[in-house]
Amino acid sequence: MDKQIETAVRRGRAYWFADGFTEIAGGIFFLLLGGVVLFRGIAGQDVVLSQFVSTAVDIGAIKLVTLLVAGLVIWWLKDRFTYPRTGIVEGKRVILGAILTFIRNVVLIALIPVLGLLAALIFVPSARTILATIPAWFPMVIGLFLGILCFASGEWMGLRRFRVMGLLILLTGLAVGIRQFAIGFPTLPARAPLDEIISRFFAGVGGLTFAAGIFFLVSGLATFLRYRRENPAPYQEEA
Repeated sequence: MDKQIETAVRRGRAYWFADGFTEIAGGIFFLLLGGVVLFRGIAGQDVVLSQFVSTAVDIGAIKLVTLLVAGLVIWWLKDRFTYPRTGIVEGKRVILGAILTFIRNVVLIALIPVLGLLAALIFVPSARTILATIPAWFPMVIGLFLGILCFASGEWMGLRRFRVMGLLILLTGLAVGIRQFAIGFPTLPARAPLDEIISRFFAGVGGLTFAAGIFFLVSGLATFLRYRRENPAPYQEEA
């Protein structure tokens, strides 16, 4: 009995993702973020601080525009496509403010350590040799964090595809880190070659984020096509 109740609860949690719209939006979001970070890493700048500031501004603009547009578009699509076909599941609503607060906290958790490590890399000569490997191990940490978060979401909702995406993101983070280690790192003199370290850091994080966007986009499109095939027309009551 308890298992049946838990299954029903999980189905209710997963219903928001039944049409794939949210995953498609998430995929586009990650693709944009990954693309910007990759571009900044390739383009580079003379001043490291300017590179980080420019990237932060770009990411902030992408988050603001994407979240607002995606939220409005997703709710519009659900009202006109999803709910007329399979109904609406009432439950505890997640308001936009709570979503933005959660995203802000996640960004701060990820950003503060990066800024601290960057400061140590610049101002603490004894720490440069250790921190020079940040292009390798930081994507591993991000991949582990995102992978566990995605896998846990799959467990919470009972969706296998989220578990698969979590595993793929984790493996991608490991692959990026291993590749960076395989390339090797320069022997750091008193003044570290920050341009090379920062470029490889952006390339690793951007590549991981871009790959995560592909995983979400493919999963969302496959889910949408299956949902549309199973529910080809809006529900109509018999006369």
